[in-house]
Amino acid sequence: ARIPPSKEMVTSLHSYRAQKQKLEDHNETSSERYHRVCYLLENAEAEVGADWDGVTVLEDKNDKQTVVMPDYIGRAVGTGDTKSVLRWINANRAEDRANAKSSADMTSVPALGVAAAGDQLALMTILLQLGADVDCRNSTGHTAISMMFASSELAKVGESDRIRLLLSWGASFFPGDGISREYCIRKARICGKPEHAIL
Repeated sequence: ARIPPSKEMVTSLHSYRAQKQKLEDHNETSSERYHRVCYLLENAEAEVGADWDGVTVLEDKNDKQTVVMPDYIGRAVGTGDTKSVLRWINANRAEDRANAKSSADMTSVPALGVAAAGDQLALMTILLQLGADVDCRNSTGHTAISMMFASSELAKVGESDRIRLLLSWGASFFPGDGISREYCIRKARICGKPEHAIL
C-alpha cells in the first residue's frame, strides 16, 4: 500500500486541474501557459499516484487551520489597500489571518507572497510585523522569496528592496526545482540582475 499524498500535493493537483479547465473554457489550449499547466498537472498526478482513492490524505500535525483569504482581500493585498487588509485581519484576531492564503485554485499563495508579487513593500512589512511566516509556501512549494526570482518579478523596479526585506526577516531557500538558492541566483544572472546573486 502506498502512503497517501499530503494536503499540499492534493491542493496542487486540484489547483492545476482548475487552471487547466479555466484555460480550456477560455479556449487557450495552444498557449504556452496551457502547456505549462498540463506539464505541472501531469507531474502532480504522478506524485499523488494513480491508485489514490481521491479522499485519503496525510494528516498535518499542525492544529491550526489555514485561513483562506476572500478574493476581495487577495486583490486588496495585491494592490496595497492596507486599510482594507488590516480591517479584515483585525476583524478576527483568533484566526491567523496574517498567514492567510488565496484559494486552492489560485495555488494557495500566502498573503505575503501576494503582497510581494504585487510590489507592496509597505504591506509586506506590516504582514511580517503581524506574524506572517516569511517561509510559508504555496501549494507548489514556492515561498515569497522564491517567487521574487520569477522573470516577471525580476523585470520590475524595486524588486531588490522586497528581496532584501524578506532576507532580513530570515527568508530561506529550499532544495527543489525552481526554489533552491542556486536556481534563484542563476535566474537572476540570466535576467541581467547579477546584484541579486550577492544579496
